Amino acid sequence: MRITANQVTIARLIGLPFVGALAYGDEQTRIIAVILGTLIGLTDTVDGYLARKYGVTVLGSLLDPVADKVFIVVSYGICADQGVIPWWVAAAILSRELGVTVLRSSLELRGIRLPSTNAAKAKTWVQMLGIGFVVLSPIVAKRGNLVLLFGIPLAAALVTMLILRLTPRRRFRPIEFAAIVLIGFLAAAVAGGPSVTRVTVLAFVVAMTWYSALDYLVVGARELVKPDSLRGLHWVRLVAGFAMPILAMVALGSTWLPATPLVILLSVDMARGALDNYAANRRVTDFSWAASLWVEIALLGGALAFPRVGTVLTVLAAAIGVIETLRSLARYLRAPATAPRPAVATAAAPLKRQPDADPVLRV
Repeated sequence: MRITANQVTIARLIGLPFVGALAYGDEQTRIIAVILGTLIGLTDTVDGYLARKYGVTVLGSLLDPVADKVFIVVSYGICADQGVIPWWVAAAILSRELGVTVLRSSLELRGIRLPSTNAAKAKTWVQMLGIGFVVLSPIVAKRGNLVLLFGIPLAAALVTMLILRLTPRRRFRPIEFAAIVLIGFLAAAVAGGPSVTRVTVLAFVVAMTWYSALDYLVVGARELVKPDSLRGLHWVRLVAGFAMPILAMVALGSTWLPATPLVILLSVDMARGALDNYAANRRVTDFSWAASLWVEIALLGGALAFPRVGTVLTVLAAAIGVIETLRSLARYLRAPATAPRPAVATAAAPLKRQPDADPVLRV
């Protein structure tokens, strides 16, 4: 029986709750969580290969970005809840992820596609591997193996670079980039131990996360200040996209609100963002996501302000997110599979518009 890309992606999504559950265990269980999370992350390469070999489907184009975003939410949200990382580090990373997703939808509606840059592709791997290093650092440091945590993958990267020198290709820049980063992490481990290592890794992850967004933000700011009948709605949705993860992580850092509905809320909003990108690519103007984001923000604000009903309001916000995401998924799966291709833009390239379609406005 042939394994499809969609099956691999769905398996990745199904495996994430198990990673989250294992992350709340003891040291041995957390090691298993990191190993399972690494294997799940590697399946991103597998489903990409299968999609290229057998063809891309509508469902696959929706699920693949969802799986990556949910992976980051689960990993960083749970680590923030456990105190492994500060809540504001998770807020900085997740705010960028959801905010840029919103920005992508707005620009798609204006006929401008933001291609995924090399920095953005590297950012995803940096985020995935970075959180694994942060979780493992204090565990292996107790056994005196902190240097090996970075030394072994660095040696593997250097050996790979040496082997490539003997092939016609000779160079593979992602491996070279990984080697340079690992040298920095190894130096931090030798010089300062697990605490300095954790700060170094998290600082690099946050810096890489926002560096990868610079092109998107430059193009977005330049485009969204231009006159447009829906410009106000675009900005309202954009503010909500950047603000909601920050408020959710503030709530996660509180002592009285449950973590599970907050992680679920952010996960389904990331999923809804991918659905919104899909709709925008098909020139469907739908601001219902903006409305639900602001309702969720209001509920989380109420949960923080009124601790006595905080849990109820947090669960209600998560329920709204789940219902809206399922409703959108059902609708977009019935949408046509073809659409006009928007122009591709970068920060350095002039913006080219496609002829305007006649969008359907759903608020």
